[in-house]
Amino acid sequence: MNMDKKYRKKLNAEFLEMKPLMGVLTILNNAENKIFIKEGIDLRSLSNRIRFELNNGLFDNRNLQSDWIRLGEESFVFENAIIVPWEENKIIDYKKRVQKVKNDLQEEQSKLKNIY
Repeated sequence: MNMDKKYRKKLNAEFLEMKPLMGVLTILNNAENKIFIKEGIDLRSLSNRIRFELNNGLFDNRNLQSDWIRLGEESFVFENAIIVPWEENKIIDYKKRVQKVKNDLQEEQSKLKNIY
């Protein structure tokens, strides 16, 4: 029992030390050379949420949603395109930083692919 408490305390401390994976998520439609770009403070949650919404017909980008239904999940690749590193002991507006990185990537990709 005592070991369980120590182990639980250790796991809790590790959880509190975890930093979110921030940056830009891309969803590439390989069949039609289209790309969806979205920024996020927690890319794991963002990816899971978008995949869930697409699989259930709930995604707010109608063009991507219809392509997802028509082509199937196997035609799309989710990628954490840019990771914004967490910086200790600094006060940073990560939402602004991630938004800027997304805008830069979107501008770059618009020359190569169709943007959703």
